[in-house]
Amino acid sequence: MISVIGAGPAGSYYSSLAAKSNDIHLFEEDKAIGKPVACTGILTDSVKDILQNIPKYLVVTNIKRFKIIAPNGKSIYIRLKNPDIVLDRARFDEYLYNKAVDSGAKIHLNEKFLGYKKLDNHKSDNKYSIKTTKSTYDTDMIVGSDGPNSVVAKNADMFRNRRFIQGLQVRAKYPELEEGTTIIYLNLGEFSWIVPEDDKIARVGVIGVNNKKLHEDYRRLIKDAKIIEHQSGIIPLYDPNQQLRKSKEDIFLIGDSATQVKATTYGGIIYGLHAAKLLAENKNSYEKKFNSTYGKELRLSLKMREWMNVMKDKHANDLIEIFGKEKNSKILSDHDRNYPSKLILPLLIREPKLWKLGFDIFKNRLTR
Repeated sequence: MISVIGAGPAGSYYSSLAAKSNDIHLFEEDKAIGKPVACTGILTDSVKDILQNIPKYLVVTNIKRFKIIAPNGKSIYIRLKNPDIVLDRARFDEYLYNKAVDSGAKIHLNEKFLGYKKLDNHKSDNKYSIKTTKSTYDTDMIVGSDGPNSVVAKNADMFRNRRFIQGLQVRAKYPELEEGTTIIYLNLGEFSWIVPEDDKIARVGVIGVNNKKLHEDYRRLIKDAKIIEHQSGIIPLYDPNQQLRKSKEDIFLIGDSATQVKATTYGGIIYGLHAAKLLAENKNSYEKKFNSTYGKELRLSLKMREWMNVMKDKHANDLIEIFGKEKNSKILSDHDRNYPSKLILPLLIREPKLWKLGFDIFKNRLTR
């Protein structure tokens, strides 16, 4: 028996794959799948490398371009070669959950995981007893996919030095939307967005360290919005030293539970799905394979975030000028931002001004 804790995208997708050849039990503390929503639900086209033929009813709209606005008010448009998709996030979670059910996973809704202990009478094999709010179960393996504050990670002593940032988001009626265009402000929070669902309703949010300035930026961003619902939540900051498997044990973490979130835009769905697939393919190679492939992208995104966080308004204004050049905007248009290594090297090769800007930011970082 394999116990999967948490029926978000990573947990449900893993269960749908692993249930074909294993006795999978999927535990979810909430009564309903996909609620409450605390995610923008925008995915790049690369999700199709993992999930082919995403049903049309899950897609609210397509994003064909980005409008990036600098602190000085100047803006540029980046047209996407492959449009992003904006998901109905609750229905997307339900879709993956139903795939797990169809594959034979046994479901435990409204049943919260409380902890586990290793069974002493199985010294040669890893056997565990897990406790929930409803019962206890003997299990051979535990997969933690239970979010940023993972109880599995805490119980397994895999939660050390974890840091979080705050995402503040509303779904709202918003004035003067450009349908199919996501707007990004470079001087609000660490990252901010206005993602339209159509020409009237958008998902509007900002993310960063939970302090006074973040909330001031948030109020500035939503001041003209007519709020339909709040969709805020915390996001784990990627930790390159995060264990994905407890040493010599059959306890694993995937998705937000494993801090598998890129630090540039703080999206984690695609990385969680990659992790789920690798774990389902081979539990013994999962940690090594993830770290050697997707882990290097997450490490690069973390370094990029560190530099972005020390940029002054002048640097952001200069960045807009650089990105506005046709040769550079084409790179941003053609390459998937989920994999920053595919963006950074071509930009550095083609644009000498990025080197100068990077040096100026580095000097600013040293004087902080």
